[in-house]
Amino acid sequence: MSEPPENKHRGSGPRSARKAGFEEIPLDLSRVPSVEEGLADAAERRRSFAQIAKEGLGKGPGQLLFREHLPYASFINRASSLHAGIVSAVREENPHAAFSLLRAYLELVVLVLYIDTNPEYLGALERPLSEQPKGARKRFSELFEAAAKEMAGVRQVYATLSEMAHFGSTAMWIPFTIDDEEDRTLSFSTGPHWKKPDDARIALAMLQESDEAMVEVLRRYLAHHITPTVEQFHGRERIRRALAAVGGEVLDEEREVGTLPAEVAAEALAAGLLTWCAEHDALEVADAVTPERFEEWVQARLGDEGRD
Repeated sequence: MSEPPENKHRGSGPRSARKAGFEEIPLDLSRVPSVEEGLADAAERRRSFAQIAKEGLGKGPGQLLFREHLPYASFINRASSLHAGIVSAVREENPHAAFSLLRAYLELVVLVLYIDTNPEYLGALERPLSEQPKGARKRFSELFEAAAKEMAGVRQVYATLSEMAHFGSTAMWIPFTIDDEEDRTLSFSTGPHWKKPDDARIALAMLQESDEAMVEVLRRYLAHHITPTVEQFHGRERIRRALAAVGGEVLDEEREVGTLPAEVAAEALAAGLLTWCAEHDALEVADAVTPERFEEWVQARLGDEGRD
């Protein structure tokens, strides 16, 4: 019989020498001293999803919303939902549900990790598969292969969990236990139960690892895609207000088109704050010019005008 996913060494020795992601990584059960403590810790960790949502989406009405926010919210919703499902399965002593949901959770982690470095892949997820050309979406084997460059042992963990989720050998032998080693008495259950005493702690330890990995990839997405977009917007707004203070007028906010008094435009061009764009046949903010520099220039110019 094959063993269920309670073996503490989740890697495969022969394969780990050949392929990244199949390394042998021990599962630290000391972090889950008991099922009760593991469940309490899991409840505390779930609150982190609400906190990281506030960090990226803000709190209350009137918050900025960009395209980058939408998948972020979806990632958090799915992570929190899978977390809750795994906790419920542990409470119900249901290994089929617990380990199958852990597999789905691990898929989400590697998907967000991939999207962080390949944000264009979101286009393949926004529409139903039936509306896309063949090959638009990657196989999860490809995503796990990419994740293995950074996440040691991740492919072996996924293979182990898939044996349960796809009714492989692990799932096949879950119902059976040998009650008497001497007489070899075999019993089976028609309902969910843990095959071995530590199975619940193993599921909770794997959930802990998945939660920590999920928060890490969410923070990366936040730092690489949401924060820069929001900061860029606020920077453009500061420059717009600075130019308005010296006579600038916005004609089209969506296209970021406006007018400036000729004298002001000439001075800003001479100061290196604006540059001529031949493609658009218009003045544009020069590269690497910060809002602070614009504001300092405007303050100095207004000060000079006051002295005149």
